[in-house]
Amino acid sequence: MAECEKNISVLKGIPFDIDVASLVERLRIRAGSEEETTFKELAESARKTANPKAIYRTCFVDCVNGDGVTIEGIRFESRLLSKKLHSVGRVFPFVITSGREADEFPLDRSDFLKIFLWDSLLEHILHEAAGFLRNEISRNNQIEKLVWMSPGSGDAEIWALQQQRELFSLIGNVKEEIGVELKESLLMIPTKSISGIAFQSEKDYRSCMVCRRADCHYRSAPYDEKLRNSLE
Repeated sequence: MAECEKNISVLKGIPFDIDVASLVERLRIRAGSEEETTFKELAESARKTANPKAIYRTCFVDCVNGDGVTIEGIRFESRLLSKKLHSVGRVFPFVITSGREADEFPLDRSDFLKIFLWDSLLEHILHEAAGFLRNEISRNNQIEKLVWMSPGSGDAEIWALQQQRELFSLIGNVKEEIGVELKESLLMIPTKSISGIAFQSEKDYRSCMVCRRADCHYRSAPYDEKLRNSLE
C-alpha cells in the first residue's frame, strides 16, 4: 500500500468502512423510503469504486520567526502555525483524497438527490482516509498526539488559502502520485481532498477552534475564543 522515497510516503487503496445505518441516521433519511434504497445502492457503488489515497513527506523546520515558519526553504505565513511549530522540529506536509475514481463516477447531474448522497459518501470516505493517515504517521513516527493545520481552514486570516501553492511545492509530485491537482483558483481536484501540515503536539488542535462560523456542518470542535484572541 505504501511507497517511500526520499522521505515521501504514498498510500494507495486506503481501507475504509461505510456504516450505512449510521449514515442514514445522520443524513436523516427515512427508513424504508425510496431515498434509503437509492443511498444503499450508491453506497455499494462507492465500496466498489472509491480508491482513497494520500501522500506525505517527513520534513524539518528551518526556523520560526515573526508570524511565519520556514520549512526546507519554503516560507509559510501564519501566526498560529508559527506559534504551534515554535518548539517542533519535524513536520509532515500531506494531501489526502477520496480519489479520482469516485470523483469521476457517472451520475445523472440533473438528479440532485443522487448528487447530494454521493457527495456525502465521498465526504465520509475522505474522513475515513484522514483517520487512516493520522494513525499511519503516528505509528511510523512514534507520535502520541498528531494534529494538523490546513491553508484556508477556519477563518481566512488564520492561514491564507493562497499558501496551497507553497504546500504543494513542498510535498512534490502530488498530481502524479495520487491524482490531486491544484487549480489556479486554488481549488483541489478532486474536491474531496484535504491538504495541510501535520505535527506533534501536547495539546489537541483543530481548525474549528479558531473559526467563528457557528453554523458549519463540518464543525468538529467548539470555538475557542481565548485561542483566537491570542492571534490578534
